[in-house]
Amino acid sequence: MKMFLYRLLRFRGYVQRFYADYNLYLVMAAKTVTALAVLLGINEAFPYRPVLGRGLIVAAASILCSILPWNYITVFGLLFLLGQLSALSIEAALFVLVLAVSLAVLSYVTLPGGSILWAVLPLLIAWKIPLAGVLLAGLFGGVTRFVSVGSGTVIYYVLKLIADHADLLSGAQTVAADGSEVGTLVQRLLLLVKGFLNNEEMIIVLIVFSLTTLLVHFLSRTEVDYARVIAILTGAFFCPVLMMAALHHAELDLSVGGMMLSAFLGLLISLLVYFFAEGLDYTKTEKVQFEDDEYYYYVKAVPKIRLPGNDMKADPGKVQQRLKTTAGEKEKGR
Repeated sequence: MKMFLYRLLRFRGYVQRFYADYNLYLVMAAKTVTALAVLLGINEAFPYRPVLGRGLIVAAASILCSILPWNYITVFGLLFLLGQLSALSIEAALFVLVLAVSLAVLSYVTLPGGSILWAVLPLLIAWKIPLAGVLLAGLFGGVTRFVSVGSGTVIYYVLKLIADHADLLSGAQTVAADGSEVGTLVQRLLLLVKGFLNNEEMIIVLIVFSLTTLLVHFLSRTEVDYARVIAILTGAFFCPVLMMAALHHAELDLSVGGMMLSAFLGLLISLLVYFFAEGLDYTKTEKVQFEDDEYYYYVKAVPKIRLPGNDMKADPGKVQQRLKTTAGEKEKGR
């Protein structure tokens, strides 16, 4: 077992050094792959404008996203989506555009950032591993990241609603399942609005994902040892249990086995990302206390996991010196 852990730590060190050496290229590659997955997913779900599905156009847009900030993947995804939906139904494109603008305003008011989840989370839901995105958003994002998680959830269910009613929206059918006429622009918009507002499953998933994101965020910021690991484990238990209870209470269909498998995969992915990105060694925690003329300083330094034999302890003197330097700079700035 010790040999396995040692080799795992060595592999982690190699991965981190490789990432540090080729950070620029790896990030560009990650953006390209993410954009490619998003655009291909949109074209597969809504293949109504063939020109947007051409490999050259998709590849060019994905490569362009590699040199732009992460959030531009969402922008390109929205442009492709609106282009495809406009060929299906102008009502669907208009509904998605109004929804996207509303979510953008909400995101800007609550704090900008995290809109990449608008594009990635619907993919993760479709791939049956949404918990990975929810846990990582709470772990590494700010307190308002639940807004982005909720936005991604809403976008997924709106697109599912449009896909389920594609024949009605395109005019291939004019009578809905309940016998109502759906032949005019207003009637089609009302169909989308009613389907959106009456979607109990969407509301339940939205609330559960948002609560899980907040729970993971606040638990990971506590001062207890292994706070982030505890946050991941708690979120991975809390989310499926609450989801199953809520869906059962609402008498909606649910697959217990599928949900537990999804939760396990999300937990595994989250722990792997945490281990490679920010594994901490709580056995080497250092606590420092000192004071100046105006303040008392209490510092808790937790080093990252490193290979055995390396110096894994934070130097209290260096920590204290850095804090004193920062305090001095603030004093000069007054």
